[in-house]
Amino acid sequence: MRVLAWILVLATVLVGAFFGYCYYGAQMQIEGVAAAMTPAVDALATYNELTEQIAQGTFYGGKYRDAEFIMPDGYAFLTLTVRMSNQGFLSQDWIRIEVVPDPADIVQLPESRTPTLAARTRADFSATVLTQLGASTSRKIIIHYYVLGREFSIEHQM
Repeated sequence: MRVLAWILVLATVLVGAFFGYCYYGAQMQIEGVAAAMTPAVDALATYNELTEQIAQGTFYGGKYRDAEFIMPDGYAFLTLTVRMSNQGFLSQDWIRIEVVPDPADIVQLPESRTPTLAARTRADFSATVLTQLGASTSRKIIIHYYVLGREFSIEHQM
């Protein structure tokens, strides 16, 4: 009977350690963030499409404030590329990068896909913000993601 009790205790400890590792592995690791500023004049097609969507009310990204879109020479696209790592056994799904806006930011462009980070991998994901030309590239980002239907989030200040 004593041997059976030790086997059950050992099995409980092993199962607890496995689930503890799975929970620890659910924590996304941010390995780095890079910022690139592109003047709207150099991305005129994207700028025109964006301003048309906003004017027609069909824009579905994050809108921070209203702006008068007269000429593109006063605006720029700030793209934040985040290198993420998933060291766990479970994939991290529905990853969304939320950029906490700077006073110069106008909108955050929508993602064209819902990214997933497979188990034991790393990848780069990005978010793009329309901002005023010459604005700072330093931003706070909040990354939301799901593991087995449970939401997690992590913050990072550049």
